[in-house]
Amino acid sequence: MVVENRLSFLRVAIIAALVSIANLGALVAQDDTKGSDLKTELGVRQRLVERKMSELETKLTVIAEKLREKEPERAKLLVAAYQQSKERLITKKMAQISSLLDTEKYQEADQLLDEVIQNLEALIRLLTQQKDQKASKKDQEKMLERWKQQIQERLQEQKSQTKDTEKIAEKDKTIKNLEAQIKKLENLIGKQTEVIENTDAKSNAGLRALDGVADEQFEIRKQTESLKKEISGSEDPESANDGKPSDGKPSDGKPSDGKPSDGKPSDGKPGGQSEPAQPGQKALDKAIEHQKKAEEKLGTGKPDDAKAEEQKALADMNQALSEIKKEKRRIETLPPEALQQMAEEQRRNRDKTMDILEEMKKAPKPEEEPGEQSDSGKQKQPGQSKMDQAGESMKGASGDLDDQDPKEAQKKQKQAEKQMEEALEEIEDRLKQLREETRQEKLARLEARFKEMYDRQVIAGVMTVELDDKLTNLKNLGRRDQLLMLRISNEESEISELGQQAYDLLLEDGTSIVFPEIVQDLKVDLDRASELLALERTGQLTQLLQKEIESTIADLIDALKEAQNEGGGGGGGGGGGGGGGDQPLLKKSAELKVLRIQQMRLNRRTKKVEQLRGQEDLEKLLDQEAMNAAELQAKLLEMTERIMEKENDQ
Repeated sequence: MVVENRLSFLRVAIIAALVSIANLGALVAQDDTKGSDLKTELGVRQRLVERKMSELETKLTVIAEKLREKEPERAKLLVAAYQQSKERLITKKMAQISSLLDTEKYQEADQLLDEVIQNLEALIRLLTQQKDQKASKKDQEKMLERWKQQIQERLQEQKSQTKDTEKIAEKDKTIKNLEAQIKKLENLIGKQTEVIENTDAKSNAGLRALDGVADEQFEIRKQTESLKKEISGSEDPESANDGKPSDGKPSDGKPSDGKPSDGKPSDGKPGGQSEPAQPGQKALDKAIEHQKKAEEKLGTGKPDDAKAEEQKALADMNQALSEIKKEKRRIETLPPEALQQMAEEQRRNRDKTMDILEEMKKAPKPEEEPGEQSDSGKQKQPGQSKMDQAGESMKGASGDLDDQDPKEAQKKQKQAEKQMEEALEEIEDRLKQLREETRQEKLARLEARFKEMYDRQVIAGVMTVELDDKLTNLKNLGRRDQLLMLRISNEESEISELGQQAYDLLLEDGTSIVFPEIVQDLKVDLDRASELLALERTGQLTQLLQKEIESTIADLIDALKEAQNEGGGGGGGGGGGGGGGDQPLLKKSAELKVLRIQQMRLNRRTKKVEQLRGQEDLEKLLDQEAMNAAELQAKLLEMTERIMEKENDQ
């Protein structure tokens, strides 16, 4: 780990040197209008980069020597990097750049800087040519998501096979249940046919008569839902009137708005797993939907539309009846070799399960994550042990099926299901942890970016006030103060660029509604302040803008700190528990809080702008500020509506 940290340090240090020298090159390329102070500063900064590069070359040889015995290949890589640095004369060229800057030979310095940058980039490529054997958090999340999907598929297949084994293990009971289901469904089909006839007969009898037919359809739907529940073998509170027996009529005499089962997983299933659909189940789901629509059409006096839905429901019910009868015939006529065929299917599912396990074993391990250790001391992936156990249970089940012992096979199959579900739970727990870690890292990066913006903005604001005092007292500024004014203007532009970086991070994250918009408006204010300072306007309007910028950044920092302390994202949606989707950076309450603060600040800013009215030299600027305020007000309203719409969708 110490070695890894040293190598990572070297890479980061060289990249830092590259960034520093690239920034220096950008300054050198600028127009020579900033005076001798800047020229002196460039030479000093270049010598600092040169000294750091010299220290890096020394570290390359020191670390290579320490690695020589235990990791000779890496030692060779570091020696090669050192040799390449010396061969390309990187530090010597850096020294030449310092001399050129000291003698104000900027064009020659700029050309040599480009060459040094290319050499540093080549050095980075050399040092990073070895692939890291540790998986990054992003890579690990992708792997876990892939395994999760694959395990869900294997689990679904296993549940289907377990159900088939259960039917054969209790063949007589299975046939008896199917016969009962057929009888109930035939009875419901008869009732559904009567509803269609009643709809025809009462199509012109008025709304009260049609409302009575809607009640009949409601009763048939509740019975259909109950039969569907029985066929699926799972509890479904929504389609069973919250688990309570029907009282024969909805409380208001109108069709219920309860939703029929949609085949979606019930709560508590790992990875959103649902039980495999049984013969007739999906067809009854469709029938229930059409029955519900028929109730609605009858309740609103549309008999023709209702009849069309009733007929669709009848067709689906007949389809379900056909499927159940076919299943009954299949069970009754199973050949002696059926168990051997099921054993082969079980072995195929096990083979696919073992493929997932093998991929887990070969996959790169997570970065700095203790995890579970195997017998050989190697780290295991989340869910790996459970998948290994599931494979053994499947192997035993296929053997029992070969031995014509479906009851014992069923026990092992259920064990395999449980073990795969536990594997999914482990994977989901790790996914949740990864997403929270990623979220915290994003928050920390944003906070650091805003903190730098705030610190620099405070200094810019103080310097503006000082210059305004001078301008007020002296009526004009000297050369040094003019250069300082230009520097402050440029500083506001650079702070705006930092805001753009923060904005890009927020867009990449994509879970926040308020922050990106606030940062975008913040950039507008920063650019506006830069323009005013370039015009040597340091008065109340500029200072007001700068104070508002400071306050806005401070509010954003506070919101980020609060989000870091809260942890877990939450606030309605966002992929917790490995269920997919990104962890939201901020809760809805935090975003609304920032919006409220912005609204209060906008109100104060608008009043202040109006107080400045009457100064002729400011009228055009104040008009522009009023327009900006109106646009911001519209944005605040739009963001509030978007947050509420998002909440309603969830």
